[in-house]
This record gives sequence, C-alpha cells and structure tokens, in this order.
Amino acid sequence: MDRPRVFLICVNRLVCEAVNALLRREGIDLLGMETDAEIGLAQVRALDPDIVLVEGDGAKIEITLMAALARLTYEREKLQIIRLSLPNEVLHIYHQEQRRFMDTRDLVAAIRSSVQA
Repeated sequence: MDRPRVFLICVNRLVCEAVNALLRREGIDLLGMETDAEIGLAQVRALDPDIVLVEGDGAKIEITLMAALARLTYEREKLQIIRLSLPNEVLHIYHQEQRRFMDTRDLVAAIRSSVQA
C-alpha cells in the first residue's frame, strides 16, 4: 500500500501543528500545511496530493475554498477531500460519507481508507 500524500489546510495554526505531528507519527506523508485558504489552494494544485484535509467548521471555512476543492476532485479523480470539524467531532469525506470520530485513530483510518478506495 502506498503512503497517503496529504495536504492540510487549517483555520487554526495550533491544530495544523498537532495534526502534522499525528500524521508524521502514523507514517503519512504531509506535503505541506497552510492557514491561508488561497495559498493553500495554490499549493494543492502544485503538489497534487492524494488527500486534502481541511480543518474548520462551516462558519470558518471559506465557501469558495470548498467549491474550488470540489472542482479539483472532478479534474483529478484520485483527489479526496476530508473536512475535519472539531467542535462537532465529524469527518466529512466528500463524495463518500460522513462519520463521527472519537479519537485520532478514526482520522488516520479515514485518511488511509480514502487512498485505498
């Protein structure tokens, strides 16, 4: 199995650092992370990750970012978008499912299963 290549776009820099540490510990390649949506989207286009992990609730995520990422999933069939909503403890795996997460193992499992799909 190939190691998932993930790009992280976060609202909160502290969350970015924590998720970065978690992914590296789990052997998942983090290509980069960004708190600015526009810069993050440009980096996603340039780096071509398998998964874009977006942290934030609906009020804090720019609608234009999510719309642009959704368009990218049609241009790049292998691209998966996972939105992590910490206050609601929900993972939104776009075009597939929504599931509640209880701990970090659930996030790692969602990333790994997205690459295998």
